[in-house]
Amino acid sequence: MILRAYLPRLITALFGVLFVSASIYTFGNALVFDRLFLGVILFTAILCRQDVNVLSVIAIIFLQHIVEEFAWLYLPSSYIIKGLIYLSGFWLVYYFWYDWTSKILLLCIVLGVSTEVYWFVVAYDPPQTFWYVCIIIICISVRHLVFLRVNMVEHYISPKAKSINLDWVLYKINALIIIAQATVLLEYYLRHILGFQNALLAYESLPYVIHALSTLLIWATFNESYKQLFPKLIKA
Repeated sequence: MILRAYLPRLITALFGVLFVSASIYTFGNALVFDRLFLGVILFTAILCRQDVNVLSVIAIIFLQHIVEEFAWLYLPSSYIIKGLIYLSGFWLVYYFWYDWTSKILLLCIVLGVSTEVYWFVVAYDPPQTFWYVCIIIICISVRHLVFLRVNMVEHYISPKAKSINLDWVLYKINALIIIAQATVLLEYYLRHILGFQNALLAYESLPYVIHALSTLLIWATFNESYKQLFPKLIKA
């Protein structure tokens, strides 16, 4: 009884401290943090390999990470790419209008297209603001995948599909990322359109915000997965 009552809280607190400490230690070293992120995700997947719900959420997290890394490394800056990103964004706004974050995307696209046209007309060397729109598109797509996850798993993989708390953690974290990216984007327009050169608060804060949210996601993935696994370990 004592083990059942206190061990989950002890493990939660212990790993919370460990993940926060690792996050602080790896800040500014993206390569090490990425390895930590993927290592914890894969380790959790191995531990919960028989839990289809945990595995499917981890698959979404892993897919998002891979898509973002691929976009960062291989997405070129050209008017064709920008046009494709903005067009796909318009499609997502229409298709995901039920999600309040799609309104943020619509605002970013309208401002993005307008400023791109303005910068082209005045022959201004534009900043790469399309990247922030791209991240917002990825995050909204992930939120939609989380929304559909239970039905997809139940239909294609297992009748044991159910919603778990990790779904909503991932869903909400992506909303916070969208807000952070949109804020930085608006700050870009303040600097490059209205001339407020000192408007850098969101831009300089973004690495800390994303690092903190990523750390929270790592901890939540392990913690929520552990909560799914712990009752089975006690019974065993």
